[in-house]
Amino acid sequence: MWVALACVVGFIALLCLVPPVSRDALVHHLAVPKLYIKAGGMVEIPTMEWSYYPMNLDLLYWACLWFGNDILPKFVHFAFGLGTAVLIYRYLRDKLGGIWGLWGAFVFLSTPIIMKLSTTVYVDLGLAFFSLGAILALFRCREEGFPGWRRVAWAGVLCGLGLGVKYNGLLILLLLAALVPILVSRTVPKEGHRDVKAIGFGAVFVVAALLAYAPTGVRNTVWTGNPIYPLYNGPVQKIMGVLTEPAKAIAEPVEEAVATPKNTSVRFHPLQLRTIIYGESPLEVSMLPLRIFFQGKDGDAGLFDGRFSPLLFLFFPLILLWRRMPDAWRSDVGSLLFVSWVYIFMSFFLTVVRVRYLVPVVPCLVLLSVYGLKLSVDALKGVIQPVVRKAGVLCLALFIGYGLWVNTAYAAYLYGYVKPLEYLSGKVDRDGYIARYRYEHDAFQYVNRTLDDTARLYFVYLGKRGYYCDIPYVPDSHGNHLVRLLYRGDERRSPGESADLLRREGITHLVINMNITWPHVTKNGRPGEAESLSRFLATETTQLFNSKGVHVFAVKK
Repeated sequence: MWVALACVVGFIALLCLVPPVSRDALVHHLAVPKLYIKAGGMVEIPTMEWSYYPMNLDLLYWACLWFGNDILPKFVHFAFGLGTAVLIYRYLRDKLGGIWGLWGAFVFLSTPIIMKLSTTVYVDLGLAFFSLGAILALFRCREEGFPGWRRVAWAGVLCGLGLGVKYNGLLILLLLAALVPILVSRTVPKEGHRDVKAIGFGAVFVVAALLAYAPTGVRNTVWTGNPIYPLYNGPVQKIMGVLTEPAKAIAEPVEEAVATPKNTSVRFHPLQLRTIIYGESPLEVSMLPLRIFFQGKDGDAGLFDGRFSPLLFLFFPLILLWRRMPDAWRSDVGSLLFVSWVYIFMSFFLTVVRVRYLVPVVPCLVLLSVYGLKLSVDALKGVIQPVVRKAGVLCLALFIGYGLWVNTAYAAYLYGYVKPLEYLSGKVDRDGYIARYRYEHDAFQYVNRTLDDTARLYFVYLGKRGYYCDIPYVPDSHGNHLVRLLYRGDERRSPGESADLLRREGITHLVINMNITWPHVTKNGRPGEAESLSRFLATETTQLFNSKGVHVFAVKK
C-alpha cells in the first residue's frame, strides 16, 4: 500500500510540472492575483465578479506569482490534497488499523476527480481539507464528551477557513451547525445541562466559523455591502440596509454595451434542465445519486464534467448491514452519512450536477467506503456456508478490481491529455505547450509584444481567460454581449454608435474568437445581427492579427 501511494503521489507530481492551462486558473485563481501584483496590492476589480470570491488559497498563489512561478501553485493545491489524505489515514488508522488507513488515503488520491484537481490551480481541495478537519475535530469533541468550548471553536475555525476558500463552504457550515447540537444531545447526559450545551456549542461553532471568514466578509461588505457577494446580493443588501442597486459588478458605463439585461424568461430547476437539454427521462434523473459513481466524463456537462470512482460506492453495505455494525462506529458513520448525502442532495437542487461541486464531501465518502468494505469483509468471515462465503468474496474482489481499473484507466487518459514529458524534455516550449490547449494564446503573445499599457482590450467569446494577457482587458460579460454592443433594446445601432460606445470607455482593441462568434450570429443571432457585426468590423476597426480563429481588431480613432 505504501508503494501504491508513492506511485500515485509521484504520478500526480509529474503532471503538475507543466504550465497551467485549466480554465478557472486562467480566469480567476491566477489572473486575479496577477492583477493584484500589478496594482501593488489587493484592489477592487469591478469588471470581474469573481474577484470578490473568497481567496484564502488564492493568497498563497499570489505569493507564488510574486516569486515569478506559476507552476508552484499546482503543488500548493496538491498539498491540500495530500493533507486530506493524511487526515483520512490517521483517522482510519486509529479506528480500524493501519492497513485500512493506507487504503483510505490511496482511494482518495486515486479517485479521478481528485487526480484531476491535484494537477490544477483550483481551490476545491482546500475546501475538502478544511471541511474534513472540522468534521474530525467534532468527532474528537464527541469522543471526549464535549468537555469545553475550545475544541468546538477550533472546529468552527476550520469550517470558516473552508468558507474563506470557496462559497460551497456555506453548505458545509449549515450542515455542521446542525450536526453539533445532535452530537451534543447524544453525548452529554441530561443532568449535564444537555440542552443548554447543545445550543451553546452550536452557537460557539457558528461564531468561530464566521470570525474565521471575517477577512473576506469585511472586504466584500466594504466594497459591495454584501459579505458573500455576489451570492444573494439583493436580499443581503436589504437586510443590511444598503441600497438594492447592483453593487459594482460592472461599474463603468460600458455596461450599456455588455451588461446582461434583466432575465424575464422562465427559470427552470437544475434537474428540469437535464430533461430539457440532455433528454433524460424522469427515471434517469431520479438515478443521479447512483449514476455519479459509475458515469462521468471530463468536459461533458451531461456526464457531470468529471469522474468519481466506483470504489466510493462501497458505502452501500453500511446501509444493508446497519444492524451488524459495531456500536463504536454508529455515531461517526451516521454523521458522515448525514453530511455527505444531505450535501449531495442539496447540491442537486441548487445548481447543475457537476462532480467538482461535490468534492468537499469526497473525504466523507472515502471514509464511508472504507467502513463499508471493512463491514463487508467482517460479515463474509461470519458466513458459515463456504460456497456463499466464496461467492461473496469473489463479488467483492471483482467490484474492487473494477473500481481500480476505472481509476487506472482515468490516470492513463489524464497522462495522455497532459503529456508532461513532451514539455519536460524540451520537445515543446512553454508557449507552444500553452497554445496547444488555449487557442487564444497566439493572439495574447501578439498583443503582449505590440501593445502597451495604454491599450485596453475587450474579449468576445474567449471564456474570460486572461491570465496570459499582459495588457489591461475587460473580460467577456455575462449574456449576449454582442447583442448589447450592436443593439439598443430592439433598435439596431449604427457602426459608428457602437464604436463611440467603446471609445468612451477606453476600449482600444477587440479580441474576438470567431470560431464561436460567427456561427452564433449566423445561426442563433437576431435577424441582421451578422450583417451588423460585419459592417461594424469592416468600417470601424482594423484587423491586426488572426490565429486559430482568434482575431485582434483595433478600434479606429
